[in-house]
Amino acid sequence: MGPETYGVYAYAYTLVWVLARPLVGGLRNLVLRETARGATREEPAWIKGIWRWSGLAAVAAGLILVLLSLLGVGLFSDQLTTTDWGVVVWGVLLVPLIALGNLRGAALRGLRRMIAGISTELVLQPALFLTFVAVWLFVLQIRLSASLAMALQVLAAALAFSAGSWLLWRHTPTAVKTAKPRMSHRAWLASALPFTLIAGMGVVNNRTDILVLGLFQDSGQVGIYRVAVQAATLTSLGLQAANLVVAPRFAQLYTRGDFARLQRVVTLSARGVLAFSAIATAFFVLFGQPFLQIVFGESYATGYTPLLILVIGQFINSSAGSVGFLLNMTGHEQDTVKGMAIAAALNVMLNLVLVPLLGTPGAALATSLSMIVWNVLLWWAVRKRLGINSLAFGFPSSQI
Repeated sequence: MGPETYGVYAYAYTLVWVLARPLVGGLRNLVLRETARGATREEPAWIKGIWRWSGLAAVAAGLILVLLSLLGVGLFSDQLTTTDWGVVVWGVLLVPLIALGNLRGAALRGLRRMIAGISTELVLQPALFLTFVAVWLFVLQIRLSASLAMALQVLAAALAFSAGSWLLWRHTPTAVKTAKPRMSHRAWLASALPFTLIAGMGVVNNRTDILVLGLFQDSGQVGIYRVAVQAATLTSLGLQAANLVVAPRFAQLYTRGDFARLQRVVTLSARGVLAFSAIATAFFVLFGQPFLQIVFGESYATGYTPLLILVIGQFINSSAGSVGFLLNMTGHEQDTVKGMAIAAALNVMLNLVLVPLLGTPGAALATSLSMIVWNVLLWWAVRKRLGINSLAFGFPSSQI
């Protein structure tokens, strides 16, 4: 796609995540934590209970979101082109598939089936999407439209969800399959609400830049900036991979009260993340512009400046370690809510001020600054609540 067409797709995909992310993040983290706790305590009824409760909650919330979205589209139908209609409708259908697929991945990771837990959402779904795109472009030799790209995302998500459901059935212990589900509606709802707030504020911190940019710049600039965001995200892949693996481990060790081993796991993962992030950051600083030109095309080369700013922000984000997951998996999600709320408010204000003044570099600067603020706040909360140093290097908290 050129910047114009990709800008339409990127903006619509961002709106999808604005709808789906609170639902996905809130229930996913709850399922991950409670499954890990149930496995540690050998309580199959508890595990089956959280799976059933979260599944029903996801279906109900997903249907409400779909209906509200379609109602909104109907109200503004006279302002939408045929292309816009197609992108929005397919995007709305993507919301419940993302939510349910992520729940299955979280359940598998809670059972310490890490490869199975991450394979569908991080490997299979994007691989299927890229395969469909390749077939469309190189076999059928038809230009890809924004609405068709979103439709292919829906198809890939549906197939990945089916594969995830099969994997969960295969790896579920017999004791869980045969257990009568035990539910704790009040306790889970009390935890799901802050988790949902965290995920919602994560959307604000990660997507406000694109939404505000779309208000002040044309879709071409949105497309160029979106490419810069995607490229910069590669810098934090080490942190994302580490979080997927160590999050259930955090819940298990905290449940056992083994803080010494918890600190060792945190330190080792932080050092691995820092090494990966440093290499990725150096690559983009040195070769970011030719990377954009070769991979995405000459028209995206102007995204180098926002890419550089975002890469620096992602490096600092990775350097802070798994602060959010440390708090969330140990029952201190309220501290995450406070830190991210402050960062989200700052993000919105900075974007509204800097985007009209600086354009795409302003959006990148606002996002990076708010990212730094929330990591500092969460890092301090981890030290205060758990006595854990989340950094790769540093003195134990008892000596500070």
